[in-house]
Amino acid sequence: MFKRLMRSAVMQAILGGLVALWMTLVKYTTRWDILYPERVEPIIKGNEGFIALTFHSRFLLLTSAWKRSYQHPHVLISRSRDGAVVAWTCRWLGLSTVRGSAKNAAKTKVKGGGKAGREILDAIESGGCIVITPDGPRGPRQRVPIGPFRLARLSGAPVQPCTFSVANRRQFNSWDRFILPLPFGRGQIVWGTPVHISEDASDDDIETARARVEAEMNALMADADGALGHAPVLAA
Repeated sequence: MFKRLMRSAVMQAILGGLVALWMTLVKYTTRWDILYPERVEPIIKGNEGFIALTFHSRFLLLTSAWKRSYQHPHVLISRSRDGAVVAWTCRWLGLSTVRGSAKNAAKTKVKGGGKAGREILDAIESGGCIVITPDGPRGPRQRVPIGPFRLARLSGAPVQPCTFSVANRRQFNSWDRFILPLPFGRGQIVWGTPVHISEDASDDDIETARARVEAEMNALMADADGALGHAPVLAA
């Protein structure tokens, strides 16, 4: 019965709307501290397309980092049933979506190389932001694959990590230790160090960048969790 309901477009739209309302409530009732904004400011002010990374467990905090003046976000979402609910959430929030994977998009050599790949490259070239949860939809938790960095090499767009934490929350025992943020508390938005990948970067260069970003994202999120009274969540 539940699975049948979840296949209903009406139910997916309703659930997506409820999630969007909750994300908006949390965004505007949380007292946010923004750490290292100077790292992302040159990208924002330059109006250039970029690739934003944040871990799957913090998805409900995603729009809290975004201002209307920032580049328009295009959220990369899997084609799963759960992805349909997330797609509806994004629609209610006014975000664009791309259904596919960073791995496949990174293999796109020309614009005719696949619908998702074309949409991603078009979004970047028009000065938009591609938002990727690199460890989603099924993990491993807080691990960053190579795909977003190959996409960066292909598109010329910088990779911009961002992590979050909130004091008021419920944490689930899911594969990603997903958190449900609660309103009327404190929170941190933490910008990581942007990474540029040149078009002639070797696979070794890309792996070095990938490992550095993964380590930084985990360290920044652990620091934010600790500052707000929570034990850090370790990578799988």
